[in-house]
Amino acid sequence: MNRGLAILGTSEHCIATNPSDMNVAMVALEATVHVRGAQGERSIPIADFHLLPGNTPQRETVLEPGDLITHVTLPPPVPGNRSLYLKLRDRASYEFALASAAVVITAANEKIARARIALGGVGTKPWRSTEAEAELTDQPANEATFRKAADAALRGAKPQSQNAFKVELAKRCLVHALKLATQPA
Repeated sequence: MNRGLAILGTSEHCIATNPSDMNVAMVALEATVHVRGAQGERSIPIADFHLLPGNTPQRETVLEPGDLITHVTLPPPVPGNRSLYLKLRDRASYEFALASAAVVITAANEKIARARIALGGVGTKPWRSTEAEAELTDQPANEATFRKAADAALRGAKPQSQNAFKVELAKRCLVHALKLATQPA
């Protein structure tokens, strides 16, 4: 049974999906995780906090034994930012995402000036897509651009026998989230 499992960031040792909605949004918002432990205090950009499974699937984060997350901070919003989180799932409540998208977009003059994209339900960690961000930056805010970004975000997907549908589902989720986030207020 691999229908709900990951298609991005997998290894031969692990195809588990990171189940968090909040972490996907925090990746797009570029949160910082503050930790106190035996090594003292440190601040970790959330993009560096979660680990790919590789040969050590038992390690999901950079936390060391005895570390404690003390708080999480978000940078101040960029003027003109619009953000949105969209979650697709089988049931309406108490369900992990089959695919989700967190987008933070700054648009000016019908062009995207800045984009932050994170996907959920499809990766072994909250999946930031710098590839999708690059496809969006300085491009018109339209469906063709959004589709190119979605294609870029899922280019490295490795579906299993029962979850190939997640590739197209995640693309459609991201395109729809981008449409919603760039609609006039």
